[in-house]
Amino acid sequence: MNILFLNEYANPHFVSGAEQSTEALAEALSKKNKVFILSPNLGSQPKSETVKHLKFPFLKKIKPGKILTPLWFNNPLFWLYSAYYICKKVKEKNIKVIHVHGKYILPAAVIAGRLTKIQVVVTVRDFNFLCPLALCYTNQQKKCSFSYFIFKEIPEYLSRYTKPSIFKPFLIIRLIISKPWQHVLKSFVKQSDKVIAISPQLKKICQDAGIKNPIAIYNLPPKKFPSQTPKYKLKGKKIIVSVGKLSYGKGTDTLLQAMKLINKKMPQTLLLIAGSKNISLKAKFPSNTRYLGKLKHQDVFSLYRSADLFIILSRWPEPLGRATLEALTVGLPIIVSNRGGGRNFVKNNGYLVNPDNPRQVADAIVKVLTQPDLNLLRQNSLKLLHTRFNRSKIINKHIELYKSLL
Repeated sequence: MNILFLNEYANPHFVSGAEQSTEALAEALSKKNKVFILSPNLGSQPKSETVKHLKFPFLKKIKPGKILTPLWFNNPLFWLYSAYYICKKVKEKNIKVIHVHGKYILPAAVIAGRLTKIQVVVTVRDFNFLCPLALCYTNQQKKCSFSYFIFKEIPEYLSRYTKPSIFKPFLIIRLIISKPWQHVLKSFVKQSDKVIAISPQLKKICQDAGIKNPIAIYNLPPKKFPSQTPKYKLKGKKIIVSVGKLSYGKGTDTLLQAMKLINKKMPQTLLLIAGSKNISLKAKFPSNTRYLGKLKHQDVFSLYRSADLFIILSRWPEPLGRATLEALTVGLPIIVSNRGGGRNFVKNNGYLVNPDNPRQVADAIVKVLTQPDLNLLRQNSLKLLHTRFNRSKIINKHIELYKSLL
């Protein structure tokens, strides 16, 4: 079976866990199928020997790790332009199924699917087709109304996530326009032949938003981590690791407050935190915390190997955090927030906590690190990985879905 994956970003332009997950799934499916990943040519050649990457011409060039404003992709001109190249590759490669992994290239895929009569599958990884800012979901609103967006979300976004600027009025206008524009994206999601949500929690949100019959298939976990030397391991220290954007939405401020609380109780504890720092994080790093900046993926592997515990406290209902899945793959005990898809990572191997309660977080950290048999928690993490996130089951679910559409 010939399958075409689509994304705005692809190897080597990894800007989030979505691209890593797309690459991993393509590699796994390529063993018995022909899988191609089609994306705009952003200026750098892919670094892959197992996945076939296709590029179509694109005006803007960027370095790997950089990200473009969504306006480059979220417009009718890009949709029609990329739809032409999708149709072209569908005929050239005898494609049987189009599988979309990027939200802004989805309209082009639906247009191309109708023109070529090829079935279109879309994997939904976040809420951007429902709300441009998604602060409504961070604030635990069941639905995002236009009035809530205008009078609550935009003011919160401006105060928390932006700096003072004379251009703010233009930003406000763009945000107001973006809200009705999201209904266009949502309409294309509805026109897809099948919608995959990456967790049961995201599936429920899709259903509540009017998406018919979505199915839940987890992201594919890494096959195997390279055996890296745990260079961040420190003698006599219990190492806690957190990987991801440092922001209010990720609950980093609560984590730093929790580290202050356990500083006196467990002075041998050290938090190593890696990721890009967002303007919304106002808290300072306590003495038992080291900020490592944004690390290369290979260095993140070594960071996991150095850890005794992984923690992430997302306030927004994160559908399925890639970093947490990687930590589970290494067999780390897990502490995550009790919102969104994070709850899928905990089963007798850690704790779910309230991301607004530093005391509860601190207590959970102490419980894990003072566990008489920490290896038992590690074994339970690996057991959960091999049952709930079983690679063969996830791959087979995708293949069965493709076959059902043909």
